[in-house]
Amino acid sequence: MRVSKPDSVLFSLRQRRIAGAASARALGRNGRRRQSGAFVPKLAAYALLAFVLWLMIATLVQPLLSSQATRAVLQAPVGLITSPINGVVSQMVVHARDKVEPGTIVATVRNPTVSQEILTTLRSQRLSLQSQLAQLGNQYKSDNQEMRSVGQEAGVHREASLAQAWEAWQIARRQRDVAHSVVEEQENKVRTNQALLEQGAISEQVMNASMAQLNTARANAAVAEQSFAGQAQTVASAGQGAFVGTGGSNLFQTLASRREALRNSVGRAQQDATAIFKQLKEVRDLEEEERRRVEKLSFYEIKASQAGQVHSVLAPEGAYVTAGASLVRVTDCSRLGVVAVFPARVAKRLGIGSVLDVKLDDSAKSMPARVEQLLPVASDALQSTYSVPFPYAEQGSIYAVARIEGKEPQEAPPDGGSNMCAPGKVVSASLRS
Repeated sequence: MRVSKPDSVLFSLRQRRIAGAASARALGRNGRRRQSGAFVPKLAAYALLAFVLWLMIATLVQPLLSSQATRAVLQAPVGLITSPINGVVSQMVVHARDKVEPGTIVATVRNPTVSQEILTTLRSQRLSLQSQLAQLGNQYKSDNQEMRSVGQEAGVHREASLAQAWEAWQIARRQRDVAHSVVEEQENKVRTNQALLEQGAISEQVMNASMAQLNTARANAAVAEQSFAGQAQTVASAGQGAFVGTGGSNLFQTLASRREALRNSVGRAQQDATAIFKQLKEVRDLEEEERRRVEKLSFYEIKASQAGQVHSVLAPEGAYVTAGASLVRVTDCSRLGVVAVFPARVAKRLGIGSVLDVKLDDSAKSMPARVEQLLPVASDALQSTYSVPFPYAEQGSIYAVARIEGKEPQEAPPDGGSNMCAPGKVVSASLRS
């Protein structure tokens, strides 16, 4: 059967349309595939460009605008506790991070070779003075007893001489009375003979004889009166302690001289004993002081002179140390600060009195610290006065030594937490604008 021309044309047009639609769908699918493959490289290129821009800003632009220190550590002045003597550390009382106060015993240094020559000399002097004092005591006791014995014996002789003088005085008084009676009798006889002579009853010779007897009686009375006066003086002298007897005079004088010598010896013994006792007291005080000094040097207790926190123990127990050697390093937490390293571009804005903001960590609150020193370099001598070495600083950088304000420093805890008094702890610091 034959097909007409129009039908064949329509068929071919349909075939073409179908083929064109199929090719169009194929082209659309291929175009979408090409577009998807080109987007990934573009995204990677954009990300790379963003990273480069961020790196340029972080490394070039941001440092030019930042006031942050490149390095910063907490710092505090350090004090050294030294040994004033040579010896062995027999006991170390404190350990790292212990708190000490002025007067706290830190360590004990034993020195068994300390010289005791002065102590031995003082001890010998004390024993010698004690011996002299004992001898003087015995001499004083012996002389005092003998003086009492001699005094008693002399007293017996004196009483005897007093009795003898009293008896002689009584005899002299009676003799005086008798002599005066004889004078009165002779005077009466002379008066009677005078009357008889006038009457011619007696001769001139009898009268002269009676006058001679009267003169003799008067002379005897004068002698008796003189003897009586002498005996009265003797009695008075005997009453005052003088020996007046005739017998045993030499013995009494010997006893009296001995008693006086003993009295002088007792007096000198008392004076010497007083002087030696005073000297002995001084020697005892010196000996006690020297003994304490020797004991102190033999077992010397070393004490802290300032408050702070033990940073490190330099001489453990059993170590031999010389005079002046350091035993313990103590951190002065009352003067806690920060040492920050700033680049040269920030140095122009830094000055004495500038304020830094210090943070222990990112979450901590910032604390103010006032700059006290600006140093291009830090010498070893300067760093030795602080608890830890200064952080490394690049050429052209500057050290800013600042003291923290507005917070009381505290001791670092044993676990090394975020306490302020922790020299060497890395912190962040920035210049306050």
